[in-house]
Amino acid sequence: MRVFDRVPSENLDRREMHLILLACSAIVVLAAGLALFMYPVVISETALTSARTMSAAFIGFCVLSMLLAVYLVDRQATIKRLRRQLAEERSRSSEALKQASADLLETLANFSSFQDQLTMEYRRAAAGKQNLSVLVIATKVHAAFSEASLSLSVQGDAAKAISRKLREEDSIYILTHGHFGVVLPGVDSLAARRVSSRLEEGLADAAGVSNRFSFTVHAISYPEQASSAHDLELAVTGLLPEENLNQPKAREALASK
Repeated sequence: MRVFDRVPSENLDRREMHLILLACSAIVVLAAGLALFMYPVVISETALTSARTMSAAFIGFCVLSMLLAVYLVDRQATIKRLRRQLAEERSRSSEALKQASADLLETLANFSSFQDQLTMEYRRAAAGKQNLSVLVIATKVHAAFSEASLSLSVQGDAAKAISRKLREEDSIYILTHGHFGVVLPGVDSLAARRVSSRLEEGLADAAGVSNRFSFTVHAISYPEQASSAHDLELAVTGLLPEENLNQPKAREALASK
């Protein structure tokens, strides 16, 4: 059987203020009651102490009791003000992080730059008989974060999670909304799978326990799965939604090659 009612977390500050006011009121009531009981003794002079001494002790007791109650109220008001300031700082910090994530998303190169980089890296790999891999990361924001500013922030966090797992020579691009492309020079299909695993771990951490977004990682490697830059580009564009492609004429350009 529950003796006291449950305190919701959203009412915690209000309940705390009620508690401190109750404590101060109890101190004042107890001090006043004690003062009333002391008063007859104070005004009556005894052989051990003078009336002047008892009066000074009585007044000191009353003043200290009032000062204690005022001190508790002042400390509680100070704590409440500091908590409010801390909450405001956290809110501003959260907004700054969201804006930084959105800004990072805007700095990423687009699909056209991805095509140029892929062509250049393919030529280098073909000339040096090296491997080349491309990753396509598709993300889908949870419905609870579908609002425009939140969605940009979540996508930016995903981009940061991808960037942290890449080497210096690797490059990341935004192919279309929610789809990222990564060029991995000198990486074969086996190594590409290991990179994909690292990216999945990083993206899972970025998604958090609330699963802010879901994701899938696809890897295409040269020469195991594609024999030319054209094949790599076709494989990449095949993983992108037609209606949201960053470069509307990209497929036409690929088809004309």
